[in-house]
Amino acid sequence: MALAGRRIGLCGFDAVEAERISGIFHGIRALAMHFDERLLAESARICDALVVKLACLGAEGLRAAAASPAPVLVVGPSQTVLEGAGGAYRWPRDLLHDPWSEAELLVRLFRLLEPHGRPPDVGDRESRMEPLVLLADDDPELIALVDVTLRNDGIRCRTADNGLTALRMARELVPDLILLDIRMPAMNGFEVLETIRRDPNLQTLPVILLTGCDDPADFVRGGELHADQYLGKPVSPNTLLNRVKRLLSTHPGSTGRWSRSRPGNAGFGDRVSQRWIPTGRAHPEVVKQP
Repeated sequence: MALAGRRIGLCGFDAVEAERISGIFHGIRALAMHFDERLLAESARICDALVVKLACLGAEGLRAAAASPAPVLVVGPSQTVLEGAGGAYRWPRDLLHDPWSEAELLVRLFRLLEPHGRPPDVGDRESRMEPLVLLADDDPELIALVDVTLRNDGIRCRTADNGLTALRMARELVPDLILLDIRMPAMNGFEVLETIRRDPNLQTLPVILLTGCDDPADFVRGGELHADQYLGKPVSPNTLLNRVKRLLSTHPGSTGRWSRSRPGNAGFGDRVSQRWIPTGRAHPEVVKQP
């Protein structure tokens, strides 16, 4: 069976539940490993998958589970998940309704560990025809402003309203640049950035931190985590756009090092007729939009 020999980490279960799950895994020759949530971040690196009980995880455990390099199966009542507890409708790989059956648990784990082929970011980055920016902020007005500003310049924008969701989306999308608010629920911007800088697939991405205060400690912490830029709130749309464009064009960690293409008959600054292209790729024919 595909689960034989696999190491499955368990977190948040009481003694009775943990014993039941361990017995199930023993029957299929899989290894159950029990962890306290304080050790979840490190244990995730040695497990093939994690099974966590949502209701019993604190803030530290939620952050570790969302940042886990191993796929995560969350166990909990459907209503709890639908209500958005712990942002669990976004970051887990799969959900298991509680109460659950043995067959249900094994099917979910089998699907969790089934090879899915090439990581989704590889093809997406290679075929991407315009830059992709991930914006993480819990201010809906700022989200709307930044989204419109970037899209008007031909830059795709995806958004997250909390740190846990932002981290999961970063892993799934591997954007070309991340705009990250420092003060966010569930997981703050520094915690997200620290996790990104430890992730081999994300650690070189350019990150702009957004901050609503002038606390020197924030600047020091951002520097320690290798933030590329700081922008204070309220932010000018033009300033933000110029910073984003500069990093997309010059930062070595941006996935493609984007540049602007302009046809010979277009006037200087004619933004409508310009397109973003990744440096090194053959320039597509650029047609002025009607």
